[in-house]
Amino acid sequence: MSLYVGILLACAAGLAGTLLCPDDRGDRSRLPLLAALVAGGLGWHGPARAGEILRGPAQVIDGGTLRVGGRPVSLFGIAAPEADATCADARDRPYPCGRDAARALADRIGGAAVTCEPRGEAGAALCRVGEADLGAWIVAQGLALPDRDLAPDYAPAADRAWGRRLGLWSGVFQDPAERRGRRAAAALGAAG
Repeated sequence: MSLYVGILLACAAGLAGTLLCPDDRGDRSRLPLLAALVAGGLGWHGPARAGEILRGPAQVIDGGTLRVGGRPVSLFGIAAPEADATCADARDRPYPCGRDAARALADRIGGAAVTCEPRGEAGAALCRVGEADLGAWIVAQGLALPDRDLAPDYAPAADRAWGRRLGLWSGVFQDPAERRGRRAAAALGAAG
């Protein structure tokens, strides 16, 4: 939708410029200016608005974040390890759980198109491949934790993953939501 708005704004600006600022010399064409304005409108993309559904290929940033159509999208109702997170397995050996979660999500998506419907907080969305909810899937694999207040439907899958000791539950890890909160607080403290 924002692409169409950009085109309309560029065309309106070009038309207004042509009508309001006529060229007294007839030898100069305004066509290059109009073409530049239309091209600028084609390149303009505003942020996703509430209710705007994003569709297309996805780039996985981490186990809970995708980039769809050039826009970052957090999977709604989950907290996954950040890409650089390290966890410990059952024998207390460190392993890159953040990278493992991102790789598993990328493998699940493959080359399929993703559809994301905005939910709740800004930037969060319910994302699907076909009919499969990616948030529910990654929680069921034990690679993310559900926010039991926002997405109570994910809790049974998390409980099953815990019972089977899948993914994060196979060892020791820091709650991804808690880790993200500490990083945000540290960033605010450094800025102030």
